[in-house]
Amino acid sequence: MRLIIVPIISTYCKKGGVGKTTYLGYLAHYVASQGKKVLIISADDQNSIFKLFGCGDFVTNQDNMYLEHLLAGQCNPEDIVCEARINMYIIKTLNTGSLSFALQVKRQEERKLIDTIKGFTNFFDYIFIDFPPSSSRLSEILLDISDTILLVVGLDTLGLDGYINTIQFFVDSDINLDKIKYIVPTQYHPVKLAPKTCLKELKIQASKYTPEAIITDPICDRSVIKNLQAEGVSIFDKHQMQSRFHQKNRDEVEKEWTNAFKKLNLDQK
Repeated sequence: MRLIIVPIISTYCKKGGVGKTTYLGYLAHYVASQGKKVLIISADDQNSIFKLFGCGDFVTNQDNMYLEHLLAGQCNPEDIVCEARINMYIIKTLNTGSLSFALQVKRQEERKLIDTIKGFTNFFDYIFIDFPPSSSRLSEILLDISDTILLVVGLDTLGLDGYINTIQFFVDSDINLDKIKYIVPTQYHPVKLAPKTCLKELKIQASKYTPEAIITDPICDRSVIKNLQAEGVSIFDKHQMQSRFHQKNRDEVEKEWTNAFKKLNLDQK
């Protein structure tokens, strides 16, 4: 019998507001649109990724169905899974602080978490994990079991600090830096000087600390994405915009992100 290895893919940065949830959500949706069955685990108890796909009601209306309840044996996997799109499912968390504390004081909880995540690989082709912009025992464990980490970095001074802080967190937590396969620069603007300067500095820093990681083409800051997010619509949804101008922008963004995702190798182990 052929052994099928399911990749676990994470986006991370120890800095909020850089677009890592948006990036991970759209990447997962793109993969799902290619006929693959994907699971997103929201390790951020804000569960913002649900709103990205217009599924915010799942978080507020079913507050008894979280990852923590599955770990405690109080529900079945299907009870905490939200089908956000065809082939794409999301799991939410309740309180990552409390979960991290339990993982620190009870060694068996760590094994239970890992076994639970690994158990999902029997039902999905890819598993994606969305993280909060902070460090915790939960983050350490989930990053450690990830096969591919995409480090999302905002192209401003604070974003570069986020890159350095993330590297320091990995070193302090003994997380293998080689797991960072890609660095994704975001918030780029082709006519502004600051993002260009920050991109140059990021490349210098990356050559020192993560020389094997591939720096992807920068993601441009587009207002059309914010407009779609407000409606709970993904760039990969078949969504008709109100005007030809906005439709043209949406189509350009979809093409831009599709080309970017096609360049990624998500099957690395």
